[in-house]
Amino acid sequence: MNSKVLLVDDDPNILSAYTRVLRKRFRFDTAQGGEEALALIRGPEPYAVILSDMRMPGMDGIQLLSEARAIAPDTVRIMLTGNADQETAIQAVNQGNIFRFLTKPCEPDVLALSLEAGIKQYQLVTAEKELVEGTLKGTLDLLVELLAIADTTAFSRAQALAPLSQKIARVLGLESPWVVGVASTLSQIGALTIPPDVMARLRKGEHLTDPEQETLTRLPEISSGLIRHIPRMDEVASAILFMHKNFDGSGFPHAHLREEEIPLAARILKVASDYLDLLERKGSSPAALDAMGQQRICYDPRVLDALTHALDQPDRAVEENPDLPHLATHDTLQPGQILVEGVETREGMLVYPALTRVGQSHLERLKNFASLVGLKEPFLVLG
Repeated sequence: MNSKVLLVDDDPNILSAYTRVLRKRFRFDTAQGGEEALALIRGPEPYAVILSDMRMPGMDGIQLLSEARAIAPDTVRIMLTGNADQETAIQAVNQGNIFRFLTKPCEPDVLALSLEAGIKQYQLVTAEKELVEGTLKGTLDLLVELLAIADTTAFSRAQALAPLSQKIARVLGLESPWVVGVASTLSQIGALTIPPDVMARLRKGEHLTDPEQETLTRLPEISSGLIRHIPRMDEVASAILFMHKNFDGSGFPHAHLREEEIPLAARILKVASDYLDLLERKGSSPAALDAMGQQRICYDPRVLDALTHALDQPDRAVEENPDLPHLATHDTLQPGQILVEGVETREGMLVYPALTRVGQSHLERLKNFASLVGLKEPFLVLG
């Protein structure tokens, strides 16, 4: 794991002394002043520890370590100064989130032990972060693949909702567009808890009992409840919970939220989801937008305007895959490719809808279907 250190001081003689004392124990760079240090911090290899002098002309140590924290928040910061007054220590800790505060002159062994402790702290933090992020990504990927396998219609809906919602989020300059993307992708996960025959009757427009209709109305709540058990998914869960809430406060859930009180990600999902429903029913984008315009109390005006701008932007799936579609079979299909058309069994059952981005689980499922019941092959793909 990374153990590189950055040593910062405006005095070249002190930097030379650092080099003599520490070169056999650490990998490190030196910087003569704050500006030079920031340039190195912005470089390709992160530092485990930054040790900075406090008193430097132009940019002092507190300013440097505060900016370093914004650029590389995981890097451990240590302050070294001859000015040991309490106010300096308080400023350093509060503004730069300092790991340790050392005073000059500092014995070489004390300095080395502090750097080693900083490196260990950095490795602990980054290892935990990698574990959490890896586990989170794996969990989300698994949920999406389960949805793809268990309910292709719900998966197709999520596949259509995600890129449109993210386009709207980009138009609005949303600070965390990933929330909208993940919420879109997982918004249909609650469908896995509904008996398949109920979902089939819903999609055919057949009669549903009152309890069945009530359960389907609560699908966002069910999806949100499932997602909320995953660490760091609170924003995503809230977006899904309120994705059918009208801007004027009406609609499900019956919480006393309205207008700006409703999470922005939920307002985006509301607009994107209703647009897709209306597009399917009305048959054209202008007709869908006109219908939404007649129900403006249901939508955040800013988000509705952003939808219009988003629809004018080219599809990213095509942008990212500018090559022409080509034919593939289940044997030649590769992870990362996009299905231009849906893949069906020989009997006409949809296995995966168009625009599915293929992962390893998709390949395994297609292999099994091809072996057991047969597929209509070849099919068009991008990538």
